[in-house]
Amino acid sequence: MSFKSITLSALGFAVAAVVALAIPLTAQAGNLLVNGDFEASSSTTLTPTGWTNIGHSDGVIPYSIGPVPAYDGLYFYDLGGYGNASGPIGDGIKQTVATTLGATYTLTFGLSSEDVSGNSTLRVLIDGIFVDYNLTSTGTYFLKGFTTYSIDYLATASSTTISFIETANTSGGNNDPMIDGVIFDVKTSVPEPATILLLGFGLAGLAGVRRFRK
Repeated sequence: MSFKSITLSALGFAVAAVVALAIPLTAQAGNLLVNGDFEASSSTTLTPTGWTNIGHSDGVIPYSIGPVPAYDGLYFYDLGGYGNASGPIGDGIKQTVATTLGATYTLTFGLSSEDVSGNSTLRVLIDGIFVDYNLTSTGTYFLKGFTTYSIDYLATASSTTISFIETANTSGGNNDPMIDGVIFDVKTSVPEPATILLLGFGLAGLAGVRRFRK
C-alpha cells in the first residue's frame, strides 16, 4: 500500500469517527414531554394526557374563556383550576421522562397568572433542583400575558421528573399560576463509550499520518 493510500485511509477513518460522534448530540432533539402544550386534552376536570396531577385533579382551560392572551394553541393549564379553585396551595402537575446521565437539558415554559388579586408562588422542580416564581397581581383580571422562562438541568439519572406546584397563594385562588408550551429538550448530550472508542481510533489514525510524513 502506498503512503498516499495509508494517509487517505487514516484520514477517512478519523473523519468517520468524528461524524459518528456528532450523531448522539442530535438524536434526542425535540420535546421529551408528552402533551407539553396541553393540546391533546380538552376536559376542564380530567388530568391532561401524559401528566399526573398533584393534589386536586384539574384539567385544561380553553383560551376562549377570555380574555386570556393566548400563548400556544387553544388550551393552557391553571394550577388550582376548577378542581381546587378556593384553596390551591399544593396543587400541581408532573411528568417523568427518560434522560441520559451527564446530558444537559433545558426546560422552557410560558408562565402567567389569573391576575385577579393577591400573590402566588409557582415552584418548578426538576428532580432535586427547584426555582420559585413569585406572581403579583395587578388586578386586571386575566389580561396578563405569558412570559417565557428557561431552566438548564444536568441529568443525574436515567429518568427525570418535572413538576409545577403552587406553593403559596394569598388570594384564595384568585391569582393561580397558569402555564403553557412546556418543553423539556436536550441541550447537550454525552457520547456513548463505543463512540468515544471510535473517535480514539480516528485520532490515532491522524497521529499515524503525521509520523509517516516526518
